[in-house]
Amino acid sequence: MRIGLLILCFLISNLSFAQQKQLVAKSNSPLGVHSLYHPLMEGLPIFNQFIKVNQFESTTNTHFTESDLDPIDRTLLESDTIFSNLDGYLISNNQFIPVKAVALMGVDGKSYSLYIDETGNCIHHVLHNHNAKDTIVGTVFMPDPITSSGNSYGPPYADQDDASNTELENELNEVFVKATFEGGVYKLKNEYLKISNHSSPNILPTELSDSIFKFDRSQNGFEEMQAMYHISNFAKYLKDTLGFTDLMNYAIDVDVYALNGTDQSEFISSTIPPRLNFGQGGVDDAEDADVIIHEYSHAVSHSAAEGSLVGYHRLAMDEGLGDYWAAVYSKRLSPNNYKLIFNWDGHNEFWGGRTLEHERKFSDGLDGNKYIDGELFAATLMDIRNSIDDSIADILIMQSVYSWFPNMTMQDAMTEILKADTLQFDKLYSPTLEWIMCNRGFLGDQCLNAIEENNWSPVLDYSLLNDGYLKFENLFTQETISVFSVGGQLILEELIQENTIDLNGLSSGIYIIRIKGRSIKVKL
Repeated sequence: MRIGLLILCFLISNLSFAQQKQLVAKSNSPLGVHSLYHPLMEGLPIFNQFIKVNQFESTTNTHFTESDLDPIDRTLLESDTIFSNLDGYLISNNQFIPVKAVALMGVDGKSYSLYIDETGNCIHHVLHNHNAKDTIVGTVFMPDPITSSGNSYGPPYADQDDASNTELENELNEVFVKATFEGGVYKLKNEYLKISNHSSPNILPTELSDSIFKFDRSQNGFEEMQAMYHISNFAKYLKDTLGFTDLMNYAIDVDVYALNGTDQSEFISSTIPPRLNFGQGGVDDAEDADVIIHEYSHAVSHSAAEGSLVGYHRLAMDEGLGDYWAAVYSKRLSPNNYKLIFNWDGHNEFWGGRTLEHERKFSDGLDGNKYIDGELFAATLMDIRNSIDDSIADILIMQSVYSWFPNMTMQDAMTEILKADTLQFDKLYSPTLEWIMCNRGFLGDQCLNAIEENNWSPVLDYSLLNDGYLKFENLFTQETISVFSVGGQLILEELIQENTIDLNGLSSGIYIIRIKGRSIKVKL
């Protein structure tokens, strides 16, 4: 339950508007949400028409554009790798032309969308890689075969000396990632990382003359693609989605065949640039995205708060932060058992793995093992994420890491999260944050009485939402309702007269509703 604060997220949708266009791409900037659509004709996309919608705090800008057709003398080849084959239309001279839109990559490394009409001619094309020599295609687990298949560890989902099989290969996903074409070969390096050989055994990074890096787990190159894709993808989330553009402004060296085959991985901060080492004992560590993201998170912490990794609490917090980001990343790919950490690498005969699925409290005392105490810290962070908007939680937590200092305590870390909310969102989320911190025993027993006195739970009637209204059931007194954007900006505030709030003045989007006062009685 929340304390004196109701946080409800809902999407105000306009069904007819949604039926007229199809989402192509969406991104979040620090100032807004940016969406690209194709208009629809008879329910199918018009591939050469575009609608770009830029939604900011107080305004929305919309741009409509249309591309001329660009034919090419190119047909489908047996050697092409087909990524998608979609029905739709092109428009030319006010005429709608039915086409098949085929996205493919040729053996030359070039990636196209070919738009083929009913006669088999390519009447339009788009070349996806403007520099055809900067993108490779490979196969990876998303995030691991246990999570994606929904199965438990054991044959056929077992290590079995790095053997591949049909079931494990069914869990491979085709992905694209930026690499480097240099000296006639593709090298596994980009702005985020560089695959290297700096730890025994002596296995050199994979280099190929073509852009196809599709391996199974029994082949050298698979773990390299795992590291390339998952580190790049997570770094983009931190930088581009959350807005921490100054984090990790270097390419970290990554050796996925390291530490003489031991079942251990590590981050090394003393080299220039810093390094990541992934061992191959048991399930190879770099086969599990949880391990990759956990270790990379040590580098993220080092980048944000260099020199602060001093003291027992601080060491446990770093392990917990790594577990948190591993769970966040895993949940973004698949919500299945996301609170289990190292689902594939651990929880088996090799070692027990870790979990955030527990009710341990700081007030009960620490264990003295930094990994176990890190689980408590990570579980608290995940409680926060599961109680407020995902990206807001990630922003607050990442922002707070910049303020970490040597010999700090976990309680200090909770204070820094509250400070981040004060600075960025004017304490909008602080009541929820304080409730979670109290529940986990970080703020002392005195806050628990206050929580009990202010407990209440809401019931909403969404039946009028399509008409732009939200109805509150069992509201026995007049109350002021405040509506905020997800960025924390106050959009409107009004006194509820008849248990209904008029939202027709708001554009489509996600909002946060806060109800002030303690006299509200609502029942879940």
